[in-house]
Amino acid sequence: MLARHRAIASEAFRLETITPRTMMESMKVLRVGAAEIAQYRDGISITDPMLVLLSKVGLLDRSRAPRPQDMAATSQIKDFDQKIATTSAFLWLISEDNARATQINAGRAYARVQLAATAQGVVMQPLQQALQEYPEQRGPYTDIHALLGAARPAQTVQM
Repeated sequence: MLARHRAIASEAFRLETITPRTMMESMKVLRVGAAEIAQYRDGISITDPMLVLLSKVGLLDRSRAPRPQDMAATSQIKDFDQKIATTSAFLWLISEDNARATQINAGRAYARVQLAATAQGVVMQPLQQALQEYPEQRGPYTDIHALLGAARPAQTVQM
């Protein structure tokens, strides 16, 4: 079952990375380097020295998504696949509905689990790509719900 979780996560990440409009959602909240991270307390924090340097010299173009064959996309996919290959477990939160209060409570539960894991020296990384509802993600979305036995619309995989 772990191999199936990994395969779904990998495919979902690949699809998000090669779909320009979904990559642009991430590009708009990309925070590169300490100054941007401090200025904007939300978004995706990047501290990789090479990317910080490219940004500082104006060579990191955040106005358009990389093409699927660009090194920016292929290296992200390769890096993700290497990380997912060593993932020892997955944690999923499933609710009986998708009301706003349920979403907030699921977020709180996730935060408590993450804090407890951190206290035990366990690193957690949220993977939400397979839970996104856009046409290109239909396969992984359907696959993860089936794998977890989360019957839609009665149940929602929150995280």
